[in-house]
Amino acid sequence: MIQIDKNTFFSITQVFDYMPFTQSMGWWAMNSGKDESHFVFFVDNMEKPSIACLGYVMRKFGLKMLQIEGECFFSKKEIESKKIRDFYREISQTDFDIIEINSSLKYNMLYEIGIREAGYLKPVGLFSIPLTIEIDLKNKIEFDRNWKRNLEKAAKNDLEFEIITQLSEKDYSDFCTIYNIMTERKNVGNHIDNNQVINILADNSFQLFFVKQYDKRIAAIITYCRNNFSIGVFAGSTNEALSVSATFFMYNQLFQYFKNKGVKVYDMARICPGTHSKQSVFLFKNGVRGEYVQYCGEFSFYKRQIYRYLMYFVKKYLFKKVEV
Repeated sequence: MIQIDKNTFFSITQVFDYMPFTQSMGWWAMNSGKDESHFVFFVDNMEKPSIACLGYVMRKFGLKMLQIEGECFFSKKEIESKKIRDFYREISQTDFDIIEINSSLKYNMLYEIGIREAGYLKPVGLFSIPLTIEIDLKNKIEFDRNWKRNLEKAAKNDLEFEIITQLSEKDYSDFCTIYNIMTERKNVGNHIDNNQVINILADNSFQLFFVKQYDKRIAAIITYCRNNFSIGVFAGSTNEALSVSATFFMYNQLFQYFKNKGVKVYDMARICPGTHSKQSVFLFKNGVRGEYVQYCGEFSFYKRQIYRYLMYFVKKYLFKKVEV
């Protein structure tokens, strides 16, 4: 394992087969802000790189922590447990007290064998569900009765799907307005600002779409598309959008847009079935017939055993995260 700089990392990974949006230039730019020192970059070797990742560095309670949201693979079809083991074992030998990984790689037993052999365990509590639904865009897309009913309703409400190809200040501002209205309505997540949207959309792998009614934008989504794979990253809707089924309309139009571009898969992003407030999001996503997929999910490494229990306490009781 070698620690590298940002430019080397993105140069190496641009030819990789698999790069989740959380490892992309746009995601890094959106989250780095004015302080790039919070990020580190690793690759397994420079001669024939096969695994690379960027991680976010935090310092809290006198501890140095590393968060890794997914990894990049030269070929996700050629994952080897030994390479996973060696890569993460060497990262664990750095000066981080706590290392947390949340991989969105489609579940691979060789990945889990390797990362466990490197000394990583599942954390005490899970705060993200490693499940999604993948929509096969090569075939006809099927919907449940609720989706069909809402698509019929949307068709009667003069909705227009807007594909943004030339970005403007108004586009950034409108997206922030719509997204932040949604976060306030649902009392979830953090607000997003214009600079963050500008930074993420500077990466051509990300694209912005709106839904309009009578020339007023009422719903929006930012997607990520790479190597025939697409996924929603940020989506929002106004109160007006709810009454005219604009979100159902937006996703249906997205499926057709990517299908026409030759994209093979649309990932509905993490689904959260359960008894909590996110069940409604699960029911919405589950209305599109696709393949249920499990991610590799969360693994953690702790220099001292007590940190394992400390992190659970901090997340659940200080950060008020919902255990799933």
